[in-house]
Amino acid sequence: MRGTLNRLWPVFLLLIPGCSGLKNATPERPLFASYEVRWEEKVAQDQRAITQELGSLVRPKPNHKVLGMRPTVALHNAIKPPKKPKGIRNLLKNKIGSAPVYLDQVPLKDINSAVENRMNNHGYFNARTEYTVEKKGRTARAIFLVYPGIPSRLRNISYGDGTDSLNARIAQSQLTSPLHTDDVYDLTTLVLERVRVAGELRNAGWYRLKDDDLLFSADTASASKRVDLLLRVKPAATEAVRQRYTIGRVRVHGDYDAQLTPNDSTWVDSVTYINYLNNYRPATIVRGVFLRPGEFYSARQTEQTMSYLSSYGVFRSTTVNYSDDTLHKGILRADVILVPQKRWSLFSELNAISKSNNFAGPGLRAGLKDRDLFHGAELFTADLNGRFETQIAGARKGTNAYELGAKLVLQIPRIVPFLRVRNVRSSAPLTRAELGYGLFRRIGLYGLESFNMSFGWVIRQTPRKWHDVHLLDVSYNSLYYSSDEFTAFLDTNQAIRRSFEEQFILGVGYTYTVSTQRRNSATGYMLASLGFDEGGNIPTVLYRISGPRPSGGDRMFGNRFSQFVRFRPELRYYRPIGAKGDQLAARLLVNVAVPYGNSQVVPYVKQFFTGGTNSVRAFRARSVGPGTYVPNGSNNVQIDQVGDIKLEANAEWRFTIAGYFKGALFADAGNIWLVNDDPQRPGGKFDPKTALSELAVGGGFGLRFDPNVIVVRLDLATPFRDPALPVDDRWTFNHQKPRLFDNLVFNIAVGYPF
Repeated sequence: MRGTLNRLWPVFLLLIPGCSGLKNATPERPLFASYEVRWEEKVAQDQRAITQELGSLVRPKPNHKVLGMRPTVALHNAIKPPKKPKGIRNLLKNKIGSAPVYLDQVPLKDINSAVENRMNNHGYFNARTEYTVEKKGRTARAIFLVYPGIPSRLRNISYGDGTDSLNARIAQSQLTSPLHTDDVYDLTTLVLERVRVAGELRNAGWYRLKDDDLLFSADTASASKRVDLLLRVKPAATEAVRQRYTIGRVRVHGDYDAQLTPNDSTWVDSVTYINYLNNYRPATIVRGVFLRPGEFYSARQTEQTMSYLSSYGVFRSTTVNYSDDTLHKGILRADVILVPQKRWSLFSELNAISKSNNFAGPGLRAGLKDRDLFHGAELFTADLNGRFETQIAGARKGTNAYELGAKLVLQIPRIVPFLRVRNVRSSAPLTRAELGYGLFRRIGLYGLESFNMSFGWVIRQTPRKWHDVHLLDVSYNSLYYSSDEFTAFLDTNQAIRRSFEEQFILGVGYTYTVSTQRRNSATGYMLASLGFDEGGNIPTVLYRISGPRPSGGDRMFGNRFSQFVRFRPELRYYRPIGAKGDQLAARLLVNVAVPYGNSQVVPYVKQFFTGGTNSVRAFRARSVGPGTYVPNGSNNVQIDQVGDIKLEANAEWRFTIAGYFKGALFADAGNIWLVNDDPQRPGGKFDPKTALSELAVGGGFGLRFDPNVIVVRLDLATPFRDPALPVDDRWTFNHQKPRLFDNLVFNIAVGYPF
């Protein structure tokens, strides 16, 4: 590898000046390289957040840099101006490339004034700011110096002036106010509080009241740095704004078509349901309408109605229109307009895939959707899929494989057999039933056949909490073909043989997921899920009633069934970095599967693996572990490596390069282990004392094309630490292969890894 680098370094030196993006920059007209907000005194609030806010005022932003280079600027400079606004030259120069930003294009004086004004908004009314410019060759950076001074704090806080019922309601909202005496005056906090109070009022009947109809009056006593606040309705607010509204007639247009006239109407639970096409049972639709005559208008219930009905998945649009009752003052008429999608649709998908285990090939998926199977807004999907793959590299180059599958899915927008779940209004709870068949054949080695059936519920309790319940999960997997070579391999690996043989699985599962993400939040958030599933325990309990377990194990339909439990906790964290759209993303997985009772091993399809496009990307798919086990000889090609315990951690710094093109620097670590010792896989059993030292570690750089519709991801990774190496020499820096690209793993995938 050293020889390769010696040959390449002159090329790198030639490329560096061009990629720096400094082609047209001069000391007299330097490139705007960076900026800094520097505090000359500490502030009382979150200094980091205010620094980020002040930095966002800098416009235009410096050009993005990647490893100290500005490749998009270099590309822009290298392409001649396009003659037409469209075409490849315009795409390369102005879409992928980016124009250089020079110092003289940055309005530093205006930005400095904006910084000072923003400090006033945060209660630093005597703040002083100034800026300096540091030049270095053909680049320059701006430094904004902030002298905040002493902030003003809140003294007396009052809500409402007692003049009418509206102001009386405003006074009640002070009970849940986040404002407290001695808090630093902050305009952003006051704006958010005004939004909160206005939202409470709109949920209590004040239909026409807007955020800016409320006013915070501030009385500043500058000598004492104290501020008195009064929140009230603007004196100029109209009578309509002050009016509290009640809902009168509610009509639901369940299958609305603007070209048709209604054919009939039905009275359901005090709501008028109007039919146009007779698509749905009225009770199914009205169940998702949370507006009733005689109740006060509520913006929250209006949004819940639209969100709930949209989650059915059968409507193209859902809206709620309000109009004044012409005969009664303060009464609103509500019309829920539901425009259905086409009931029947066909879909097809032709794709090509390149996997990180060196298999590549075309695939086809085609199917049918019925969005109203039993006239209850049920979504039925039937699809067929097939794929052919060939191994394009590696020890068994030329190995072919194909896969065929069929799946039927029925999704019902309620909890069968119950009609509704109380207090669940953010999304319709779903009952999901699935039936599938699959066949996989690796030609010349083995073939697997699988049948599966599941029935369960998906309940979104709130926008940030949801439950996935599998009441029944049945699968049967059969090794229907085994070559002499593969049979010989199984004969010498009994644990793996049992994992293929014990493939009748009957169990239940449950996953709880919670997210801390909030709308328009500038801070980080976490997403945590705890999954549990088991197999074989329910029939085992029933069998034990009739007697002890037979020597050959319990069987169902003539097949021995698996008995195991699995725990699948996962934690994800996302945090924005800076004001340029960068993000830090991290994930931690700790998965455990334990066989017992009727089984000595967990079924192959229920075990865990590490390595691949969404895992430890520096290693081939399913190639890591278990533990320090190293396949050798013929054992290296027959089967992917799987285990009972999985520990994995991933981290990415995601940043924008230009437009839809984004980049990432990432690091991954992980491995799998066995619960029980397997003599055929030495080093595979989990030992808590050595587990961390047995982690595979890798990292690399990624390119992503993200037009907000689909993400195409290219990740180039290299191993840093390999558990297959000797215990005192697992870092890979001394084990590099002569050819540079032999040390790299290229991953192609759709979507982000987590």
